[in-house]
This record gives sequence, structure tokens and C-alpha cells, in this order.
Amino acid sequence: MTLENLFDLCKDLELRQAKIYASFSLILGDVDERIAKFWERMSAEEWQHYILVDFGRTLCIGVFGMDTPLRKVEATGSPSPIAPIPDISVQRITDALNSHETKIESGRISLDEAFEIAIAIEGSEADTIYLYLLSIIRQAIKESDRPFLMNRIVQVERDMESHVDGLVQATLKFAKDTSLIRKAHRLKEEHN
Repeated sequence: MTLENLFDLCKDLELRQAKIYASFSLILGDVDERIAKFWERMSAEEWQHYILVDFGRTLCIGVFGMDTPLRKVEATGSPSPIAPIPDISVQRITDALNSHETKIESGRISLDEAFEIAIAIEGSEADTIYLYLLSIIRQAIKESDRPFLMNRIVQVERDMESHVDGLVQATLKFAKDTSLIRKAHRLKEEHN
């Protein structure tokens, strides 16, 4: 996988997640206005992630070049300027998103099912990819000697924590299934 492949993958994942949350707003918005606004906010936050990926691509092109190969942790050989990519299954991530999208396309989804999907998305390896990409962007900022851009990354990391906190709070407030509330609490623990 090259750096360009990673950016393309991450943009695709963020876009798909934004669309899933936007669909929840449309499908479940008539349940309660607060629920519609919550899913709209979740979608908007994913769009912000998508925009940051594009910002990072521009920065990394100048510092690393987009053809830079990403090596696995266990790989040997010539050193890469970029930290090794975590061991993740892109196929598992895309299969899960495909399954969620198919369920949503049916138009028959409950609020608890939407929370179940959102918790699965936010706890998936897609977050690992995004955090890895942020580490590369952070490295590019350092190497380009543009420390003023670091505040943007720090804010994104705070926003990610707030994003998960918002999901947890909404699950506590609106979900009826107690197992979802436990899953939400575990998600929060994993993100802290």
C-alpha cells in the first residue's frame, strides 16, 4: 500500500460513514427532532474528517510524495520515512460498511439498530486507519517546519473524542436496549 492508497481509502471510509449517519437522520428524524439533529451532527463531523484527510494529502505530497510505500510493522528492508502501518484488515472494514449500507438501504431500521451500527463503526479498525493517517500528517507538519499547523491536528484529536462522547451520550439518552448502553461505555473506555 502506498501513501496515496491510504489517503484514498481513508477518504472513502469517512465519506461512507458520513452518508450512513445522514441516512439515519432521514430515516429516523421523524421519531424526535433531537435524534435527527444528533445524526446530522455525526454526519457533519465525519465530513470534517473527510476534509482533514484532503488537507493532509496536500501537505504529505510535498513532504513525502504519494508513491511512498507503507510497510508493515514486521517488514524489513530499507527504512521508510513513514511509521509502519498497523496490522488492519481493510476487507473487514469495507465488508462491515457494505453490510451496514445494505441494511440502511432497506429503509427499515430502528433507532437501536442505528446506535448499534454507529457503535460498531466508531469502534472499528477504520478509526485505527484514521489515527495512523493523523500520525503521518503530524510527521509531515514537523518535517515541513510548519508547527502552526499542529494545532489543527490537536483539535481534530479532541473532536474525535467529542464525537465518541456525543455518541455515548445519545445512546444513554435514546437507546432502549441496555446492552447498547454497555457497548457505548466500552467504546468510550477504548477511546480514552
